[in-house]
Amino acid sequence: MKREDVAKRIAEDLLNDNVLDEQNFNYDTDAILQHVQDTVLSHLRDYSLLAGTIF
Repeated sequence: MKREDVAKRIAEDLLNDNVLDEQNFNYDTDAILQHVQDTVLSHLRDYSLLAGTIF
């Protein structure tokens, strides 16, 4: 999974859980999702994301 996909899923989960203040974005769902994705990605830029199982 790409980091962009991770950021998108986080943003969607926050929106669906009514955690985000849509009023600040004039109820523009696309804009608020993009803002959250950009914020998450900016914090992930210095990290490597690995997926797998450790035995």
